[in-house]
Amino acid sequence: MYLTLRELRHDKWKFSALGLIIFLIVFLVLFITGLANGLANDSGSAIKDTPAETFVLQKGSQARLNRSKLTEQDWQNFQNKYHNDVTKLSVAQMTIQKQNNASKKTDIAYFVINQDSFLAPKSIKKTDSNQVYVSRKLESDGYKVGDSFKDSNSGKTFKIAGFTNTESYSHSPVIYLNNRQAKNILPDSNSFNAIAVKKNLTKKSGYQVISKQTLINNIPGYSAEQSSLYLMIGFLYLISLFVLAVFFYIINLQKISDFGTLKALGTKTGYLVRHILTEMGLLSVSGILVSFLVTYLIKLKMPASMPFSLSLTTLLGTGLLFLIIALLSALLSLIKVVKIDPINAIGGNN
Repeated sequence: MYLTLRELRHDKWKFSALGLIIFLIVFLVLFITGLANGLANDSGSAIKDTPAETFVLQKGSQARLNRSKLTEQDWQNFQNKYHNDVTKLSVAQMTIQKQNNASKKTDIAYFVINQDSFLAPKSIKKTDSNQVYVSRKLESDGYKVGDSFKDSNSGKTFKIAGFTNTESYSHSPVIYLNNRQAKNILPDSNSFNAIAVKKNLTKKSGYQVISKQTLINNIPGYSAEQSSLYLMIGFLYLISLFVLAVFFYIINLQKISDFGTLKALGTKTGYLVRHILTEMGLLSVSGILVSFLVTYLIKLKMPASMPFSLSLTTLLGTGLLFLIIALLSALLSLIKVVKIDPINAIGGNN
């Protein structure tokens, strides 16, 4: 540790440059990861945050809600067996507009549910016929409690009774309707898209039974977004391994004669190995912590309309993974140090 600290102070600009590279790469990884998680929540949080484990769709619907159409007979088949562990779900993506501003339209997703079922957010309470609960995401479009809006297709007017969390479906804020309210909007309110099941159900003859995550994965655009972003993150990890390995190797290559002198004076190879790992570890931890701080500050300043989500688990996991990558990148330098011949290193054969 003594040698490490002395060297870091002596060549502070050189090591500051390496620390800056580590900070920039970790920050970029964290930022893209936050965007990937934010887009995932913005696309499927209305499904993800429910207690439902399984969804039953029409056979042949290819795990897509908009391609599934179930009837009252289908509902009876499941309700008679599973009772309160099942509930209906209908989803319709439409457009609304403020009652006093017809020029401003907002894309939304109607979720038709039983307000007493497990699909209903806890903040929902029974309301009058024209009062609804909506996702807090609508606040960014200027909506507030007590405002009225009009469904652009049917012309039906509703009043916002309250906000739920930031539930979204396919990047659209969710508006929760009961069956009575849906009859005034949906062309075929007697049918529905899916049956949500609170238990793990493997299969049911005549139906397509899928998990919650499978349903989310098949929301239009979800898989394409996530695979693209995580492919970028994977390449960033790979690039960082090569960049740090080359940069650190060049730094240690310049110190070969110093290492040779230390070996000639009796310094053990194990001590030099620990010195290199400690040096890389300190630089990496410093760069990672600064990137954590900068990412957090940027997150606080981001507009609500920009999807960004970074949990503490993801933050710590990314930091730990990058620390491992940084230490692995020092292997090339370690091999060189272990093989140093003190006489050759200090020019004894010349």
